[in-house]
Amino acid sequence: MSEHAFSSDERRAVYRAIAERRDMRQFVPGSNVAPEVLGRLLQAAHAAPSVGLMQPWRFIRITDDALRKKIHTLVDEERVNTADALGARGDEFLALKVEGILDCAELFVVALGENRDRHIFGRRTLPQMDLAS
Repeated sequence: MSEHAFSSDERRAVYRAIAERRDMRQFVPGSNVAPEVLGRLLQAAHAAPSVGLMQPWRFIRITDDALRKKIHTLVDEERVNTADALGARGDEFLALKVEGILDCAELFVVALGENRDRHIFGRRTLPQMDLAS
């Protein structure tokens, strides 16, 4: 067995996490996320797989309520534009909750910076791979 092999219990835990994951849009109002939990979440996010391990993302923590509201307004405008583009299915789309920007305890933006090609390993030959990651 390889030193990198996972035990049966570890594999079951991974498959359980995959099976039970949810796209969450319902949040506990006013909840705070402990700093150590935020640290673990960001550490896990930074370890996410990427093409060539280029990890092109940057995480921006939004703590300003006014900025959070501006982001919500932009997302809501895009939601309406998406509904318009869907034509007859637009009302069905509008009935869905597609974001939780004003409801969640923490808000992060995951971004790709401009001029990142100077800093990201692997983009010279396949420049679109940072977007794929």
